[in-house]
Amino acid sequence: MKTRKSSAVNSKTESLLTEAERRLRREYGQPRHHNPTDPLDDLVFLVLSRMTQEVKYVRTYEAIREALPSWELVMDAPHESVEDLIRDAGLAPTKTRQLREMLREIERREEKLDLARLREMSDPEVQDYLTSLPGVSAKTARCVMLYALGRDVCPVDTHVWRVMHRLGLGAEGAWTERRALAVEAQIPPGIRASLHVTFVAHGRATCLARRPRCGECVLEDLCPRKGGEARTE
Repeated sequence: MKTRKSSAVNSKTESLLTEAERRLRREYGQPRHHNPTDPLDDLVFLVLSRMTQEVKYVRTYEAIREALPSWELVMDAPHESVEDLIRDAGLAPTKTRQLREMLREIERREEKLDLARLREMSDPEVQDYLTSLPGVSAKTARCVMLYALGRDVCPVDTHVWRVMHRLGLGAEGAWTERRALAVEAQIPPGIRASLHVTFVAHGRATCLARRPRCGECVLEDLCPRKGGEARTE
């Protein structure tokens, strides 16, 4: 089935991003960045990942799964016990509260701790459902849509924002949910999910916030700051 292209994506932007995606996919493959495939597992993983380093939230997720193997146990355990388990991921009091409130609300709606029903929903329905849960942002919802539900979306996190900005594609000013969604709208359908996972990999490995490794960058000749323009091989 052919994907219909959005009229919001102009031809120059489409050409640049299509070429960037091709190169980065060849460089990094399609990494999952440790995200679980189950939507509820992934949602918890993403809550733990906020405002902290990858090594810490991956370690924290593994620790909580080992100590409390079901989300029912996490929901019912003493608050202090859960907080101690996730302290390494930072913001432990806030994340513990949000996590337990979120789990209780899911159980209330679904009569069990399971988000499998999301697989049958449309993209707008999934986003509306997830963002109505306590503490779940649009970016978090779209990450669940990508990693656990296989939807063609590109959550614009700090890495995507930075790479898009350096490619001259309008990621200006401070990151906000509204600006992030506007940046995502520039990305052609069909490569959005791939562009997210590869931009994240590239932002962590090469296109760093400080001291980017421009000489090692496979996108160097596309980057306006290096005098490049989009071209294909």
